[in-house]
Amino acid sequence: MKQFKTIPCAILVLGGIATAAPIEMQTKSGGLAGFGTIKEHVHGADCVSTADKANMRRDLQAYIRDFGPLSRPGLWGDNRQYSFFPVGGREWVDLYMENYVDLDSSEGGFQDWNCGGYSYDGHKGIDALIGTFEQQFVGVPIYSALDGVVWAMRDGEPDQNTVWDPDALSNYVGIDHGEGRYANYFHMKQGSVLVEIGQEVKAGEQIGLVASSGYSSWPHLHFETWIPDGEDDWKIYEPYAGDCNVQSSGWENQVSIPEGARCKDFGVTTANLDDFFVNEEYMWTPPLEGYIPLDHDGVWMWMQATDIGIFSTYQMQFYDPDGVLQHDTGTNWLNFSWNSYRFYITWFYWDIPELHTIPGTWTVDMIVNGDSFLSFPLTMVTQLEQTPNRVPGQIYATMLPASPTVEDVLSCNVFSLGPLDDLDWDLVRYTYTWSVGDNILRQVESAGLADRLPRLELCPGAVVQCTVVASDGIASGEPVTVVKRLEGLSNGDINCDGDVDVSDLLVLISNWGTCSLCLGDLDGDGDVDINDILTLIASWS
Repeated sequence: MKQFKTIPCAILVLGGIATAAPIEMQTKSGGLAGFGTIKEHVHGADCVSTADKANMRRDLQAYIRDFGPLSRPGLWGDNRQYSFFPVGGREWVDLYMENYVDLDSSEGGFQDWNCGGYSYDGHKGIDALIGTFEQQFVGVPIYSALDGVVWAMRDGEPDQNTVWDPDALSNYVGIDHGEGRYANYFHMKQGSVLVEIGQEVKAGEQIGLVASSGYSSWPHLHFETWIPDGEDDWKIYEPYAGDCNVQSSGWENQVSIPEGARCKDFGVTTANLDDFFVNEEYMWTPPLEGYIPLDHDGVWMWMQATDIGIFSTYQMQFYDPDGVLQHDTGTNWLNFSWNSYRFYITWFYWDIPELHTIPGTWTVDMIVNGDSFLSFPLTMVTQLEQTPNRVPGQIYATMLPASPTVEDVLSCNVFSLGPLDDLDWDLVRYTYTWSVGDNILRQVESAGLADRLPRLELCPGAVVQCTVVASDGIASGEPVTVVKRLEGLSNGDINCDGDVDVSDLLVLISNWGTCSLCLGDLDGDGDVDINDILTLIASWS
């Protein structure tokens, strides 16, 4: 049993008046056991090491020697926008946007585009973090943000760095996106780089996987863009627009920074989390358990959260399987300091008598700063009770853009139950299958909540589907499919395999008649009929 020290009520000095705070860190039944956050970067030093910069200079020299100079600015400027963030996830949902470009040029100061502190002194890119190393092991794709040509790449470096090492080498890709715009993608997974120097890539094409190689302490993508600044110079580009970066947004659909405390991940265990986090390595998921035996030495709870403000409080209410409130912790400190935390890892310990005697599924409501924060199940079992694996929770998916054309990168976005996506607290991974008819265009397993498909420029009118299956590594949920028709009249290549042949004819015949969204309806009029047959014959390979 964990021994807690009782912490007396704090004395706060507010406006010169001493006030007794009627809350504590812990109660006699448990409470907040520990907390941590992402390791602070050395201010004034970007997370691209000097060694990486030297390697990229050598890559550039080799590229110019073998392929010629990089692109130059166009006469009319470059007004292209990014249509997606180049990681297989959703900003501020499963991707934590830890740092943006530092827009404060003064030494020691830093400021993001929204006039906040989501940056650090000297940072020249955008850092998108995934949850833990466990997500890295499953894989989270990185894509080319625009069409381009690869001018730099490196692979083979260690990818589980947990300390800021300015001499560490990163796995990276540099792409010339045309018109003098260059983008660099850093900290990739060892062995994951899929491109070579001189290779042409499409927007939305996978180029690697997220990891923690190089000057990094957490698995993430560092994405930076350079644009022309006059005739022969370049400057770092922050595509986000806001009060502290007044411009037209560089994103087709810019995602705002959310406000207020939010739970990103959660789990329950009987493992001692003080021991697990003794080395302050918070980028690992602790061992979690979906069933807790009545005969336990205490229940531990692990949580990742964002935007935990100064002097934040929490409260937990434990309801037994009959809905009876058995224990209320009262209001306790979650963050007893003048520091606010953008990313906050906490763990709690509870030894509540009723959790030793009442089996079944309890409900625990967590309240932060007076607002509902998380309601989660806590399943208590007897010694001989069976504990079957539970499949991941229900998901649904959308495909963007809403009215896609042959020029668009397609995004398949997954919506899950967030921290409650698997009630055994297993890591959920998703298999994305992109297809047109029976032709599978892309299939990938990812720990991220989105995937991309490069444009299908040769397939106007094609009916594209993305099927997603959630799995905990043992059991899979029901497939979810979303379907879109590309704008334009079909050229007869129904399955988008590059040929108009008998396979396309067979699909058309199988769809004969009225249909709302089917492959054989080449003219998109809601009927598969003689007009579609004539279109196919006219395009026969």
